Amino acid sequence: MNPNDRKPGRLLGALLATAVSVPAHAADDEQPIASSTDLSPVRIEAGGDPLGRGADSEALQRRQASSSAEIFRGEASAGVGGGSRNAQRLYLRGVESSNLNVSVDGARQGRNLHQHRGGLTGLDPDLLRSADLDPRPAADQGPGALGGSVRFETVDAQDLLDPDEEIGARLRAGYASADEAERGSATAFGRLGGDWGVLAHIGAVNRDDYRVGGGGSMPYSGGRDRDYLARISRVPASGHQLRFGVQRNTFEGDHHYGSWGSDFGDPRETTRQDPVGQEQRRETWTAEHRYRPADPHVDWQARVYRNDNRLERQDEGTATRAVEHGGDLRNTFTLDAGPTRHRLTAGFDYYTEDGRIGQTDGPRLSHRSRNFGAFLQNRMRWERLRLSAGLRFDDYNTDLVEQDLDGDAVSPNLSAELEMSAGWSAFAGYGEAVSGAGVLPIGWLQFIDDEKTNLNDGEPFKAEESRRTEGGLRYQGRDWITARDRFDFEATLFETRIKNSLTRTDSGYPGQSEDHGYIDGVIQRDPVRLRGYELRAAWGVGPYDARLSFLSAEAVDDDGDPVGVIRRLGGGGGDRLVFDQRWAAHETLTLGYTLTWVGDHTDVPDDEPERDGYHLHDVQAEWQPWADDRLTLALAVHNLFDEQYAEHTSLAVEENDEWQIRDEPGRDVRVTGTLRF
Repeated sequence: MNPNDRKPGRLLGALLATAVSVPAHAADDEQPIASSTDLSPVRIEAGGDPLGRGADSEALQRRQASSSAEIFRGEASAGVGGGSRNAQRLYLRGVESSNLNVSVDGARQGRNLHQHRGGLTGLDPDLLRSADLDPRPAADQGPGALGGSVRFETVDAQDLLDPDEEIGARLRAGYASADEAERGSATAFGRLGGDWGVLAHIGAVNRDDYRVGGGGSMPYSGGRDRDYLARISRVPASGHQLRFGVQRNTFEGDHHYGSWGSDFGDPRETTRQDPVGQEQRRETWTAEHRYRPADPHVDWQARVYRNDNRLERQDEGTATRAVEHGGDLRNTFTLDAGPTRHRLTAGFDYYTEDGRIGQTDGPRLSHRSRNFGAFLQNRMRWERLRLSAGLRFDDYNTDLVEQDLDGDAVSPNLSAELEMSAGWSAFAGYGEAVSGAGVLPIGWLQFIDDEKTNLNDGEPFKAEESRRTEGGLRYQGRDWITARDRFDFEATLFETRIKNSLTRTDSGYPGQSEDHGYIDGVIQRDPVRLRGYELRAAWGVGPYDARLSFLSAEAVDDDGDPVGVIRRLGGGGGDRLVFDQRWAAHETLTLGYTLTWVGDHTDVPDDEPERDGYHLHDVQAEWQPWADDRLTLALAVHNLFDEQYAEHTSLAVEENDEWQIRDEPGRDVRVTGTLRF
């Protein structure tokens, strides 16, 4: 099958037919310039943009998300492959998280310590105020945002306190059947007088090996998570805001350390490696100052952070560690110039990273990188036209064994949206990005030999670069089917082209024999295109809301031939649809249902297997028996019909003439009780 002749998904025709049959209805006369349609990053909070990519706190509680991998379970454009907690990778529009700017409270994450470790940060969903997925090009997304950004913000004490409360506490306990997980947390929060608040949180999850669909268990998939957060915040309605926080997450368990049975393949089918005890630990310190007076020319934000990400192999005393210091300083000016209104954001960001690997009684290796960025992004509105234009400058340096990658680059972007009649608008955008620091996984250092390893065929390494394009249509309507309902629709074509991505070539795997104790080669691969289309729709009236998202994405080379799933870069899969519904049936009872439909993936390279599609059904219920938030009882069933399936972005390996892909969990019944004082 020629990828250029790929037919649209079966649902496309029906959805477009629905869209074009929408009755004419005028859009709202006034829209804030910071709305999602002005091409600024979308923050997803309770009551936020109905078409925003992400998850609000209500959805996380309703689905009983217990790890960062489950935060985007209701979102088609974001997928997590890998199965067990130690092997998970996040993909946004097919782009893997190594090529995204991932941050928690402004602290950059997403660094690969060894294989996948560190790529998807450990984060307790109970602590999230907002989760933002932003695949659109912009200069203020941060460094290394080749495919966009993923931003998490945690709660303050003021988010949990009612206006008349001075102190409060929350206790939560839960159980999940698929991995017999026991979960508990305790959170205390209060006011220190005036605008100051303090919050302390501790959470724990103990997981056994999970049961796959249809029966049987996935060995070496269990483990223990521990989450800690302490935060002091001053959050007035206007003026100076201050936040100081420290987070810690630890995850430990017995797993294969790398390659077969670890981040690809099925650990039930390999004898190449024995599992080893591992602990991954993340410690993040953050400080933020924001100043928002009545003056429209001042919206100041300054952040500094320290992030310490560590992976320890306990049987050998090996520690792989990345210590990063960074910061971000920006101001947004709101300006009126004749008939136009502008939101001009100017600022700079920086980070330095020290990567280390070593053994207690062995050699210690280090790897350093840095990036300084300056950016300017203007979002302008003139009558029915919105324009967003920006420039980003990056000065980068990273040591790559026997050579340095040193340079700078200017990355432009330009986007536009035109409001048409009857609630419709058309938009298009183009943007570039560069990543020249931190491109080498730290765990590779111990397996690179400057005499034996082919380092890019002797050619100097170049910075990774991307070019993103997108275009499409949006619609906003009210009173569409019935009085006071709301309907939103968006269709987007997109392409992300990434070049100079680092890859490794091996004739075996490290440790297999004396001849295979090093990486054969580290080279820069040919460009890869992640392209496809998205459909998004949201409809609601009164206590009922429904959201639908659909993604069709493929990974191809410049000739249009499929390239499959590429570690640390990206990959496609079968067409993916997520349909999520929420109904507040009573003031004390909320019901939900989520359908995930994934089609067969047959457009694959000759040396990779085709992937079967699957259908998942999730149901949720929340009940507050005392008619307030003092006690909440929740039930959720994931994979109701116990389907056996594997994510299409999970990495496959061929062994003994059979393809191995890690299966995902089967039916998972979750119950949670939350007591609030």
